[in-house]
Amino acid sequence: MNATATPTGTSTTGTLGALGTPDTLNIRITPCTRHTGAEITGLDLSRPLSKHALDTITDTLHEWGVVLFRSQVLTEAQHIAFSRHFGDLEVHVVSQYSLPEYREILVLSNILKDGKHIGLADAGQRWHSDAGYRREPDRASVLYAREIPAPHADGQSAGDTMFASARAAYDALDDALKKRLDGLKVVYSYIRAYEAKMNEGSSSRKPLTEKQRAEVPDVVQPLIRTHPYTGRKIIYANPAHTFEIVGMPEKESQALLNELYAHITKPEFVYRHQWTAEDVLMWDNCVVQHNAVGDYALPQRRLMHTTRIKGTVPF
Repeated sequence: MNATATPTGTSTTGTLGALGTPDTLNIRITPCTRHTGAEITGLDLSRPLSKHALDTITDTLHEWGVVLFRSQVLTEAQHIAFSRHFGDLEVHVVSQYSLPEYREILVLSNILKDGKHIGLADAGQRWHSDAGYRREPDRASVLYAREIPAPHADGQSAGDTMFASARAAYDALDDALKKRLDGLKVVYSYIRAYEAKMNEGSSSRKPLTEKQRAEVPDVVQPLIRTHPYTGRKIIYANPAHTFEIVGMPEKESQALLNELYAHITKPEFVYRHQWTAEDVLMWDNCVVQHNAVGDYALPQRRLMHTTRIKGTVPF
């Protein structure tokens, strides 16, 4: 389940009763690490889910930041239907990598067809939370593994995804630093982040069109965000999309941001997921940041489908 930690905590088993329903009879929730990630077993996401099952998923998502479902066989329509239980879906700004028949699904892949990438090949390969660069960032993401890279020659997994709890990281700050951070604002920029990837030589990224650039203007977000459902505080800045603290000198701003990035990604806050085909991972973009490990290359193939659930204005 986890490359760096042994599952902890107590599993819980659903039972029929006043709140129970048949689809929660065998549900089990097992934390992946002390702070981040939990696996739910006993649910088939391709089938209709009861309100109790959906509430269980939501509560687990808010508590652990990442929810894992193994061995799920989903069509594109079923992937979308499951995601829509939690809100309206976004069509990503680089919509040329969306499935033509299912625009809500963005393809993440290094596979080539007729010499062209069928999806974003380098997506997520830096610590970030999805769509923090939008005025209303994504509430959650649902990533489905259709094909995963073959293991390395030494048997180690390839293409892992790491998740860090920015909520646990905030809780661990001392009171003086919490006070210093309170009320600060940061600038998010998708355009600057995208162009940085292009300048690094990313072969799957072509220049954004004027229409695409107009869709994602720079936005200002709170450095410390309040979770819209739980009311808990989270550090809301990341090295992929955050570029400065508003009103702070550049060197001081970057030094403080780097200090926070290093703190958020301390091993005690991180869950590293080793993929198997047909895994579904759902994560809360307010609670966690993630980083897709780009330690593979063709002929190691990766094909993932993701949906993004719209969120609300951060506060």
